Amino acid sequence: MTPATLGQRPDPIHIYFALLPHSLLLDWAGPAEALRIANQTLRALGQPERFVLHFVSPTPQSVTSVGVMLTGLAPLPDAATLPRPSWVVLVGLPGQRIDVSNLDALALLHWLRGLRLATGRLELVTVCAGAVLA
Repeated sequence: MTPATLGQRPDPIHIYFALLPHSLLLDWAGPAEALRIANQTLRALGQPERFVLHFVSPTPQSVTSVGVMLTGLAPLPDAATLPRPSWVVLVGLPGQRIDVSNLDALALLHWLRGLRLATGRLELVTVCAGAVLA
């Protein structure tokens, strides 16, 4: 039985946008806005928010694909302590190929290898060339 069939509210889904330098702004800002609007709609209906957004990176600041500087990015969380359910979102980078030889990309790939994906508990979502990182 699911929480909904038992009359319980489902746990919120924690969304972790994993951002590297030059991450395509539209790839993460668009989905983040859609989830924010979903939460806003739920609140208007008197229901609890469903999505908790986190913006994580190997470094506390990063520049986007359009040159906007992001600060206050959270560190990549300990994979073993991620709340359930969680989604990790990988987004694209500009260019014909993704360079995974720099320290930030290597740190992200190492973190991804430590994830233990499981349907309904920890899931991976890719946007555009984020699939290449996966």
